[in-house]
Amino acid sequence: MADIATQEAATFPVTVQAIAARQRLSAPFLEQILRKLRRAGLVESRRGVNGGYRLARRAAEIPVSEVVRAVEEEIRSTACQPGAVLGCTGTSARCLTHHLWSGLDRHIESYLADISLADIADKTYEAERAVDHG
Repeated sequence: MADIATQEAATFPVTVQAIAARQRLSAPFLEQILRKLRRAGLVESRRGVNGGYRLARRAAEIPVSEVVRAVEEEIRSTACQPGAVLGCTGTSARCLTHHLWSGLDRHIESYLADISLADIADKTYEAERAVDHG
């Protein structure tokens, strides 16, 4: 997604082969990810000679957290399943540090929600975060 965001002004959609080469990924693996992103409405695809992928919305409108959810990558620091009766201890009790790790998950989600694909493409999030947390 970040690679596509850097090509946002391109006349033609970005090909899987071009993304795979730039990011050093296997094209079949990348195709699997792009299918999930297309189903989530984050990218659009076009077939044919000038085919490929482009963002479905402007890069500034797509938070990284949405991309993570689209590819079904859950951010979870505990072994507990949300809403499950049994916790990571195998009982209904939560482990001593459960709330610590759950809080970390919320901070990670918030951090990723505050960074857009445009921030990554422009490399502006690094400077902003250094000032905010520095």
